[in-house]
This record gives sequence, structure tokens and C-alpha cells, in this order.
Amino acid sequence: MSTETKSIAAINARLAAGEAVVLTAMELKTRVRAGETFTPADVDVVTTATRAVMSGTAAMLSVPVGKDSGSVENLRLNDVPCLSDFAPAGGFVPAVLNGTEESHDNHGRYGGGHVLRELVEGRAVEAVWRQGGRKRREMVTLEAMPYARLYPCRNSYQNYMGFTNVKDAPSYRDNPYSIFACRPIPPLAGFSTSGSGELNPGENDSGKTVMRPGIRILVNGAPGTLVGYGTRATADHVCFATTADMKKMDPQYMGGFRTSCGVEVCNSLAVPFPVTGQDVLDRLADCRDENVPLNVGDFSDRLKLSSIKYSQVWENAPLEVMFDPERCISCSFQCEAEYYCPMNAISWREKTIDQDFCVACGACTANCPGGAFMGKDGSPRRGLGDVHIFGKSVPIIFRQSNRLRALRLAELLKTKLLERSFFLVDTDARCTLWNA
Repeated sequence: MSTETKSIAAINARLAAGEAVVLTAMELKTRVRAGETFTPADVDVVTTATRAVMSGTAAMLSVPVGKDSGSVENLRLNDVPCLSDFAPAGGFVPAVLNGTEESHDNHGRYGGGHVLRELVEGRAVEAVWRQGGRKRREMVTLEAMPYARLYPCRNSYQNYMGFTNVKDAPSYRDNPYSIFACRPIPPLAGFSTSGSGELNPGENDSGKTVMRPGIRILVNGAPGTLVGYGTRATADHVCFATTADMKKMDPQYMGGFRTSCGVEVCNSLAVPFPVTGQDVLDRLADCRDENVPLNVGDFSDRLKLSSIKYSQVWENAPLEVMFDPERCISCSFQCEAEYYCPMNAISWREKTIDQDFCVACGACTANCPGGAFMGKDGSPRRGLGDVHIFGKSVPIIFRQSNRLRALRLAELLKTKLLERSFFLVDTDARCTLWNA
């Protein structure tokens, strides 16, 4: 075992000189599977990433609607309520937009996450508010906001659970709606999963040495900061709080997401792992899908019933969903694939999938009667594959993590490091648990 150690300063110096070796987590693990071994002399930084539903997300916005005197009340952006009962200053009013807040007029299908993505896309959104006893209305853009910062408080869960209907519990039959599914699921008829497995930053830091308050990361493609553990972190299942400037974000890594229980919000994180010693490298090498547990629970109570490995979800899995127009049977009443798509990526009229929005969750593969949707290079009806649980092969029908964009984000961070536009931060701070 190598005893060589490197400092963050030394790694930054190698980055600045253009001499550093940077690998993505997938590149490292692919080579480890092929039998290669690594020492700190071989690699300087490994980039990890994840893109998934991350509920605890809000943004603080300085909205240009406070030109008149008096508090701004009942502010809504595209009909999504904001916390905004503050006095304006300099023509702007501070407002907090919750990513899971739902539209009043489009309840369950549109929310704060959708507004955040539209702002980052450069689109104008409608602001409606009351001021001085009058109702006001104006179109606003992200460019017009002097301050727009995202504050996710629980991102990148370590070892999240997968769910299915195992017990067929009366409580689930009476209320078969869940944030982990797009529709009610009959017993063992479908499996919902979240987590990027071996790419996930939290999974790779099992020693809890790399993820530290103050380190530089990418949040939705923008330079950001890791604040510390998130609001639902535990000793065994950590999550993280982060922050970043919305104006530098890339919309493909974020957005609203619909479930049968309402709207959710998606975010993406990329975290550099400086290889300061063999222990960091060994944990990275060991964190492979075939070694990472995925606990399985029931929709009704979310209690662990079994455990599989992430390799059942991601090994040779299609990372994109394709549409075969020849198999479309032109449903006369309602296209179920379009209706249940959590990202509004499917157009029945145009018979297309918008790949900028599609997260390859698989809802369309499970809900299209004609079998017109399938994993890329896959076969109709097989969808995104199966997991073997409780003596049965159960189809994967709802992936809430988008591995394709996690891979892209890890590559993006690698590029920034090699281009010398991103450097590491040295800190001796440690993440702490409030409930420890």
C-alpha cells in the first residue's frame, strides 16, 4: 500500500502547471474493473457527480417589482407563491421561492422547480403581486435580478432507497400516491429507484474526509460551495447543503419534476475528490455499483425490507429513452406516456421526446400501451431493465436519478480542472451532524 501523500496546494500547483492527471469517477472505476491499480502518483483528482430529485431546494431572488412604496404582498411567479412580504428597496423586493411549491392554477403539474429552470433558460416569467391595495403584474427575467442564488438544503443522498408495492397494504390501496412513483403501482409490478450509485459524491466519501464545508463544487453546472451536512443527514445516510449563483447555471441539470404526489425539483452536483493519499483512492476504487447497497422498501411505510446492489439498476442499463413512431398507436383519448412524463418532455401531437428535458426515468416505457418508448438500443416492452427482489424480476419503471447527465457533469468538472478555470479549496473544517 502506498504511503505517499499530497497536499491540496501541491495538487493545485500541478493543475496550474497543466501537469495534473484528472479522471472522472467512471473512468477510474472502469479501469479498476479491468484490473488496474492506482497510487497517488498516478492520479491527482477524481470527479464525481449526481443528478436527481432533491426536494429541499429554495432560491433567494431579488425581484424587480418594488418600484412603488409599501410592502409587496402575495407575490407569485408564474402563479407559484413566494415568501415575499417585505418592503422593497431600490426597486427590488427579496423573495424566497421553494422548489416544491405548487402553482395554484396548475396544481400537481407545475411548481417552483419549473420556474427556476425557466429563469435559468432566460425566459421571462410573470410576476403578480399586491401593493398599496392594488394588484400588479409584470414580466421579469433572471437577467434583471441583481441577486439570484439557489440554496439546496438536502442534496446528494448517500444510499437512497428503492421502492415497490410489496405488502399491498390497506394504507397504500386507500392512498396510492407517492413522490416515488408517477401512478399507483400494483403488487411487485414496478420498481422506483434513486441514486447515481458509484458516481454519487456522498457514496464515494465513505470515510467522510473529502466532503467538507467550504469546498468548491458545481451546482447545476455553476461554481458553488458545499455548506455542510443537509437537513436530513444521519451518520449512516448523509446528505448535503449547498449554494450557488443561478445566473451561471445550465438548465439541463435542473428543473421541475412531477410525481403522483405532486411536484418535486431536480438538481445536480459535481464534486472533485483530491487524491491526497491512498485511503482516498482506495475508497473511490471500492465504491463501485456492484459494491454499493440499495435498500428496498415498500411504498406504504418506506421501511427497509431487503437490500440489493446498484449494479442491478445501472449495469449495462440504457441511459436514454428513445421513441419509435412506428409503434405509436395514436391513443384517441389521452397519451399516457405524455400524461405521466414527469418532465413534460413528450409531445403526443408532434410524436417526439425533447431530450433536453428527458431524464430517462422510464415512466413512458411503463405507460405506453403500444410500447413505442424504450431504452436506447433496447427492445420494446423491456424498458429500462429489471431488479430481482422477493423471488421475482420486477421492471424498473421510475428512475429519479439521471445518470447520463451525472456523467456529463463529471466530465464538465474534469474539463474545468484541466482548463485551469477551477481549482481546489483547502479547508480543515469537518461536516457535523446536528443530531449526533
